[in-house]
Amino acid sequence: QKSPDFATEAGIADALLHPNDRAYSVPQLMDFFAGAGLRLGRWLRQAPYLGSCGAIAWTPHGPKIAALPAREQYAVMELFRGSMIRHSAIVYHAEAPHAGVDFAGDDWLDYVPIRLPETIAVHERLPEGASAVLINRNHTDTDLYLPIDALRERLLEGIDGRRPIREMGRAMMDKNFTRDFFESLWRWDQAVFDTTKRRESNTESVA
Repeated sequence: QKSPDFATEAGIADALLHPNDRAYSVPQLMDFFAGAGLRLGRWLRQAPYLGSCGAIAWTPHGPKIAALPAREQYAVMELFRGSMIRHSAIVYHAEAPHAGVDFAGDDWLDYVPIRLPETIAVHERLPEGASAVLINRNHTDTDLYLPIDALRERLLEGIDGRRPIREMGRAMMDKNFTRDFFESLWRWDQAVFDTTKRRESNTESVA
């Protein structure tokens, strides 16, 4: 009922009666990408697909699901949620160089975080120990909320869309803490990152 296809009669007819329309599960969609010479960059809203986000992460199954290869993890979460009426993804040519967000090395220090306009910080009815709960209002699953403490909220408030993480995190004195927090914002669809400064600095270092 929340699909935009159901907002008009023409949309309903197209969604339900179009002779060329078909539904794709996550594994089928991945096979379709591979057959077309494409690869998945990220889901447009990726938290529902991740075993580390939401209610499943707090169960004994959570760590096991989060440790699965990405394709298997997405498929399991699709079955767990059971309410994904469409898949929206960003894809690239299979042979294109990887230019996505990566927190494995140190490139993330030069990322510029940008809060998404649909995200909010709630300060009422908080879990114990939390100073705020972060919510993306485009998520339809009510378990997708991220509690943060006062220290993390300070980092969140420092996001201005201009400064790279390395400047924001200097006062924290804990690189792992800073990295883990910004990676959680990425996974929970709370922020995106401008990585052009990272690419510019890499180009300069090569030159």
